[in-house]
Formats: sequence, structure tokens, C-alpha cells
Amino acid sequence: MRRFAVPTVVIALVVAVIVFEVASSGSSENEPAPPLPSAVLQPPKTTLATLRGKPALVNFWASWCGPCKQESPAIERLWRGLHGSAGVVGVDYSDSSEHAQAFIRAHGLSYPMLSDQGGSTGARYGVSGLPTTFVLDPRGRIVETLRGPQTEADLRQALASATES
Repeated sequence: MRRFAVPTVVIALVVAVIVFEVASSGSSENEPAPPLPSAVLQPPKTTLATLRGKPALVNFWASWCGPCKQESPAIERLWRGLHGSAGVVGVDYSDSSEHAQAFIRAHGLSYPMLSDQGGSTGARYGVSGLPTTFVLDPRGRIVETLRGPQTEADLRQALASATES
């Protein structure tokens, strides 16, 4: 009887950790997006109110994130091709403004950028790794979460799906 006690306890602990992680994972889909940070790295200042009325991407990144470097050209190409039909905003997560500005310049990024230097906005969104992109519908609800670097085609598809939701 005793030899079943240890595996049972281990399984119960694993299940408890999984339930806790799911319950505390921040934003969930189909809920209003949390407010964006107010610190502007690259204008224009962007808020959820300025994004409403069209689908949008909120991309969390950092200058020290290798996959973010890989993804940034795709987001820039997407942004340039949207011509205002959708919103895009980058949120530099837990990074220094100096490093973020250097990243923006080095990658020739032109879309709006905000700073979440302390990581509090990312925590409200449930960011657990970078890059993470939240897809918002025209009403400002999170309809999809994209984890890891995305291609321009992936991002276009996510915006198209957000329009249909």
C-alpha cells in the first residue's frame, strides 16, 4: 500500500501546479485587454482607445531577446503594408529605455512603441516568454495569443481572424 503513496502524491502535486499555472496565467482570450503602458518609446502614444475600431496586435519584446530580433522584420513589413487597416504596437518588456531605443534604431522599426520597464503590464497580460503577441478584435478583446516569433503571414492571418470574431 505504501509504494502507491509516493506516486499518488507526486501526481497530485503535478496536477496542482498545472491548475495553479492555468488559473494564474493573466489575461485569457475573449476578455478585454488590460491597459497598455503610458511610457512612449516611439510615437505616437497608443492606448487601447486609439486601437479600437480595427483589429490590432500588441507585441511584447525586449532588446535582449534573440527570437524578438528574428521576428521584428516581419512585424515591420506587416505594419508598413497595413496602411491603417489594423493597429500594431510594440511593448518593450522589462528592459532599459536605452537598450530599447538602440534595438528600435538597429532594426529600423517605425510602428508605435511603449515601455513596460518594470514588467507590470506584461504581468497583467500574462506574458511568460518573449516574444508574445496578443491579437485584439475591433472591440479591444484578446482573441488570440501568439507565443514565440511569428512570420508576417501568421500575423496577417491572426488579424484577419480577429476581424471575423
